[in-house]
Amino acid sequence: MITKWNLIGESTVFKSYPYNITEKIYEKPHEGGEFNAYVIQAPTWANVIGRTVDNKILLIRQYRFGTDRVELEIPGGMIDPGESPLAGVQRELEEETGFISTKWKQIGVVDANPAIQNNKCYTFLADEIEAKGSINFDPDEDIEFEFATLEEVRIYVAEGQITNTFIIAAMYWLERELRTIP
Repeated sequence: MITKWNLIGESTVFKSYPYNITEKIYEKPHEGGEFNAYVIQAPTWANVIGRTVDNKILLIRQYRFGTDRVELEIPGGMIDPGESPLAGVQRELEEETGFISTKWKQIGVVDANPAIQNNKCYTFLADEIEAKGSINFDPDEDIEFEFATLEEVRIYVAEGQITNTFIIAAMYWLERELRTIP
C-alpha cells in the first residue's frame, strides 16, 4: 500500500521572488534509506473566465517568458499574501483588463504540479463583466484583450492556440459548470 513518506528535514536552497526551492529529506517507506526531493514553493494562483451579458468570454494576449511567445489566455495571476483567491482574482481581472463583475463563483481548483510544486490554481467564473475598472499592469505585463464565443475557445484549444494547462483546466471547469460534460 502506498503511504505518505516521512519528512526528516528540510531547508531552503534557493530564494527568488516569487519562488523558493526547498530541499526535503524523506525516509523511503519500503526500501529504507533517504531520498532528497526538491520542491518549488510557489504562491497560490487564480484565474477567471469573465463572460459578458451575451456570453462572450474575455481572453487576453500577453508575452510569456517561459515559452518566449505571446500566449492566448484568460486573466489571472498570483494571490498576494493574506488575500483570498476570490479577492485576488477580482483584483487581477480589473488590473489586467479594466473589467469588473458582481457575479462570481468558484468553479474549480487544481494542484499546479504536485510532483514538484506546492501551490494551487483556483478558477472562478465572473458573469456580466463590465468595463468599469482601472487597468494597472504589473511591471512584467503588456496585455491586450479580446472576446470569443465558447465554441471559438474550444477551437483555440483544439488547434493549439491556447496551450496553458491552467486555461485548459479552466475551460474544463466551465464545461462542467454548463453541464456539457459529466
